[in-house]
Amino acid sequence: MRRSNALLTVALCGCLAACAVEDKAGPNAIAGKGEVATVEAAAAPAPTAVAVPDDTTPGRNIAPSPAEARQVVVDYYAAINARDYRKAYSLWSGEGAASRQSFENFSGGYANTESVEADVGEATGQEGAAGSRYIMVPVELQARQYNGALHSYRGRFALRAAVADGASEQQRRWHLDSAEMQRLTDDAPASGTTE
Repeated sequence: MRRSNALLTVALCGCLAACAVEDKAGPNAIAGKGEVATVEAAAAPAPTAVAVPDDTTPGRNIAPSPAEARQVVVDYYAAINARDYRKAYSLWSGEGAASRQSFENFSGGYANTESVEADVGEATGQEGAAGSRYIMVPVELQARQYNGALHSYRGRFALRAAVADGASEQQRRWHLDSAEMQRLTDDAPASGTTE
């Protein structure tokens, strides 16, 4: 019995070593599989260490992720609901300039808005152009007014991040660049009041 277990172990190690040679994904493809990774590491030669710079290396042209773009839109509506209009405004490119409004007009536009429920979709369509990256984030909105009226919108935001050499860390983050919104419904105000 002991001899058959030893033969089985040798056969298993040989099979894993053969699989490791055929596996083009490399050693990280099986990370987290416990003993198999240990057996494969013992059967296969150790990989050569390669220095890979991390994303914090100065001067790297790393674009932020699509998930980070989506989070900017989530943060935007969270700031609006918290009535932190300064923060919401700052999420637009050019310290708010891309909103094409002064801060006073921007914040005043929410004077009658009690809350905004935002269903933020996944970011898609990342493209590059002249030292920048652009990505689209779809949204569906329910804006409740203080008088009880509910307005529905569907649209999308275009976000921009600089990736050119010399761009600051702040410029390399996603910022709102433009928005396209279509009003879908306009519910009547509650209790016969008007807007």
